[in-house]
Amino acid sequence: MPFPHRLVSFLLVTATALGPVAHAGTPAADPRAEVNAIWDLAQDSPRAALDRVQAARRDLGPDAPYDARQMLLRTEVRLREDLGQQDSAYTLERESLQLAQARGDTAGVALAMLGQVRELLEAHRLDDAQALLDRIVAQAPKDTALTFKVSAERTQGDILNLRARLDEALAAYLRGLRLLQGKPGESGRRAVMYSRIAQVYANADNPAKAIENADLGLAEKKMSLRSLASLQFTRAIALVRIGRDREGIAAFENALATAVRAGLQGMEAAARGNIADYYLQHHDYVRAEAESRKALVVSEKGSDQNVIQMARANLGFALMGQGRIAEGLPWVDGVIAHLRKDKLIGDLEAMLDEKGRMLERAGQYQQALAIVREQQSLQQQSARAARDRAIATLQEEFDAHRRSQQITLLQRENRLKDAELNNRRTVQLATTFGAVLTVLAGAVVTVLYRRTARSNARLKKMNVQLEFGSTHDALTGLHNRRSLTNRMSVRKDDRRHPVPGAVDCFVLMDIDHFKSINDRWGHGAGDAVLVDVARRLAAAVRDTDMVVRWGGEEFMIHAPAMDPASVAGMAERILDAIGARPVDAGTCTIPVTLTAGIVALPGAAAAFDWQCAVRLADWALYQGKAQGRNQARIVTRLYAPADTVMAALDRDGADVAVLLALEGVHGPRQVAERAPPPRRDTGGGTLHAMVRA
Repeated sequence: MPFPHRLVSFLLVTATALGPVAHAGTPAADPRAEVNAIWDLAQDSPRAALDRVQAARRDLGPDAPYDARQMLLRTEVRLREDLGQQDSAYTLERESLQLAQARGDTAGVALAMLGQVRELLEAHRLDDAQALLDRIVAQAPKDTALTFKVSAERTQGDILNLRARLDEALAAYLRGLRLLQGKPGESGRRAVMYSRIAQVYANADNPAKAIENADLGLAEKKMSLRSLASLQFTRAIALVRIGRDREGIAAFENALATAVRAGLQGMEAAARGNIADYYLQHHDYVRAEAESRKALVVSEKGSDQNVIQMARANLGFALMGQGRIAEGLPWVDGVIAHLRKDKLIGDLEAMLDEKGRMLERAGQYQQALAIVREQQSLQQQSARAARDRAIATLQEEFDAHRRSQQITLLQRENRLKDAELNNRRTVQLATTFGAVLTVLAGAVVTVLYRRTARSNARLKKMNVQLEFGSTHDALTGLHNRRSLTNRMSVRKDDRRHPVPGAVDCFVLMDIDHFKSINDRWGHGAGDAVLVDVARRLAAAVRDTDMVVRWGGEEFMIHAPAMDPASVAGMAERILDAIGARPVDAGTCTIPVTLTAGIVALPGAAAAFDWQCAVRLADWALYQGKAQGRNQARIVTRLYAPADTVMAALDRDGADVAVLLALEGVHGPRQVAERAPPPRRDTGGGTLHAMVRA
């Protein structure tokens, strides 16, 4: 059954290359032969290889030739990275940097400084990492070794991958791979690059290409255990994603064996969780129990509650599936209490459903009935919330219809009163009655005038209300599509913009994972998110800009006469306004981000009409979604005529990217959180969570 499962990421840097051979004399022993022997040992026992390289460095001593000392030092850096000892690796990188600086080895300095870039990446200081990498590449000597060039491309790909710019990351990894093709002795580094490429395809939801590149990496002859485990795990994810479950579970078991062998606990917990889930779905409760217990031991060494609760629930259901109800119930009830405390209604319903099935299968019908009733109560609460939203919508429609009828009746009443007044005036002019009758008639006319004035005031007020309701969204108070259409119908191509070269800007936005917000916190919380997002958007733009609720969780901003240099700043301001702090929904705080597509072209109406600009913004929005969300993609220039671009959009959109300039702005960093995947009703059930490499 479904349960949130933290993703295991293998995007951190895995290996740096051997340092450059410098200018010193030949040592007494051949350090290159020793390094080759160390790497041969590392294929089966990386820890033994680490012990050997440390011993070799001690034996070499501080007075040994520079090239021998640097070669062994770089070898220890790579071994520690493969074993996940990042802090120790960074310390050795700094030692390598000092050694290269003292020698005057500019190529060695450049290679060692890449370790500082990776350290910034681990701290998620992406801008600082990119700036330092650019400076290192610019200052590196022209004749740098292949090792530096490949490491630089791989590091560039890692930065772009973390920015969710998957197409650019893939290009960087492919450049690094091309540098290694046909080079003898570079099998391990090629395996690393294939692993990175497979991960990009998996994250881009292209499992077939992920499997293809993982297989190419696995075909390499020599690689570190970390690279091997990463390739196996990525391949397992892709196999399961395309429905090849048996092959996927075998691949997970291979990754598990490699993770245990290499001491990679994070991957071990993830692999065991997926394997236990598989056995639960296939009613092999004995093996599911064994894997769940192992996963629990590994997961409790960390602090990730989602992984821990998943392992506990899997263990409880594995025991109950074997008929050991008394042993399994405390585990399951503990998880249910945790979900109830955190008000995770969707997960709680799924847990109660599976618990009821287990109790019913064990013949404990009274207890199963109580569970079913609690589950029904939760479902009824959700249904009532949905019903209340439907009633509110119908009430709004009814009130609008009633206001329209009242306006019609008031107009009819005013016409009758106008006719009556005309009659009164005719009688007043025609009569020759005395002064008293004239005064009385005047009084009657005065009363009628006052009543007419009051009716006209009511009519004006209701006309204003009706006009506002027809051009504004009832929930958020923002302008609606009709309002934007009206604005576009009277818009003029004003060439007298106060800013030279001003652009007409259309911003189409979509709240990320909004369905997950509704599923997890309820539709009431979803409405609160929509209202707060609308308020933040209105506060983030100029008074002259129009903010529109485009429909559902989509919003639109029309910002005329913008300085092109301020478009990216506006995008960053919008992303920060939404993603910098969570939405307070009363009973919970909800992290919210959005993805935007922006068309910012000089006088957009001169190139094509505003509907075409919105379609192009929708395409850019889709690119941002595909690149990981929480970002804006900005169309700043067309390389082809407008009709050519629109024709490409009318086909399948695949060729649009080459016809225009597209820039990206990323929102504030979010704490990684995975919404619960949909439940798969397989009878046995499990807490299922898919793990990404």
